[in-house]
Amino acid sequence: MAKQKPRLRFPNIILLLCGLIILIFLFDFLWRNVISPTVPGDTNNIITSEGTFAENNGILEDDEPVTTTKPDSEESTEDTKDNSDNTQTDIFSQTIKLSQGQIHTGPLILVSDTCPYIGAENLTDFSSNTNSNIQPRDNSMKIHQDMMQPLSDLFNAYCNDNGYVNLQIYSTNETYMGTGSLYTTSLPERSTGYSFDIGLITSTGEIAPYITKRNEWMFDNCWKYGFIVRYSDLKTGTTGINFMPHHFRYVGLPHSLIMNEKGMCLEEYLQSLTSYKSDSPLVYSTDSKEYKIFYVSANSSGETEITIPKDAVYTVSGNNTDGFIITIEGEKSADPASSTTPVGAESEPATDAISEETTTEIATDPYSY
Repeated sequence: MAKQKPRLRFPNIILLLCGLIILIFLFDFLWRNVISPTVPGDTNNIITSEGTFAENNGILEDDEPVTTTKPDSEESTEDTKDNSDNTQTDIFSQTIKLSQGQIHTGPLILVSDTCPYIGAENLTDFSSNTNSNIQPRDNSMKIHQDMMQPLSDLFNAYCNDNGYVNLQIYSTNETYMGTGSLYTTSLPERSTGYSFDIGLITSTGEIAPYITKRNEWMFDNCWKYGFIVRYSDLKTGTTGINFMPHHFRYVGLPHSLIMNEKGMCLEEYLQSLTSYKSDSPLVYSTDSKEYKIFYVSANSSGETEITIPKDAVYTVSGNNTDGFIITIEGEKSADPASSTTPVGAESEPATDAISEETTTEIATDPYSY
């Protein structure tokens, strides 16, 4: 009788497969927990999703909010937000730093016997002047270079309106004390280079002074070009200087416009500006421009930092005592109404009036004294 081979029955196959599966799970368990456990800090064994949780090994503590971190930074989300706000501010602003010395420079500095000039202005002479309407007594006389173009504009306008220029620039940064000098009053502000005296050129070529009489055109128009009559007969009590119809001072635009409109001398104007700060400036509009003007007290222990709009067109002038006047120039807004923010007290007449005993006279010949 032939010997039968053992046959593998179906139930036995099932048991064999179950055993094999159990062995596979057992081997996987041993591999994960005994043979090759994960070592803390070993990022090679960590699976990440787009790198979001890589720094925390993909594990979040209980009740810990999900946060993302900025590259090369361990700051919290709150700090990141604060920094973002600061960055946003920086995008729209800039900081300018002003030294102590700059308090004593600029066209608005107030110089007097009690407030002497200690600055170092940038002066130029008339040797390179090519404008025939500007007629200096001596080409070696010096003025501040920032005043040269406005001075040229002023005398060009004088020529256009009168047909000729019969005015001589007699003195600038120094009082001329030569033989037969027209004006001998020594003024501390002359050294700034921002002022000048005029004399009338007569038909005989002589130079006549303006002592009690004034050049009407200059009084009516100088403020349009950044100049003021520095020592008005109406302000002697404030300036401490008698009427000087021949002496003009450059303060720049729009300051001369405002001072003329409000009837203010330089002392009054500077005092009024101390009420205006960067967050509540004096706003003044012309036909095409809008100006924002404010005062900043100087830092007594170092540089003064001032924040202004980024890319702003601005000028800075010290007041020669304790701070700075910032003037920001911009295009006029679409609002058709334009006016000056009130400055100081009640407005005075737009131009200085001459006292009754003083005769007003247009700059023409003959000239009577």
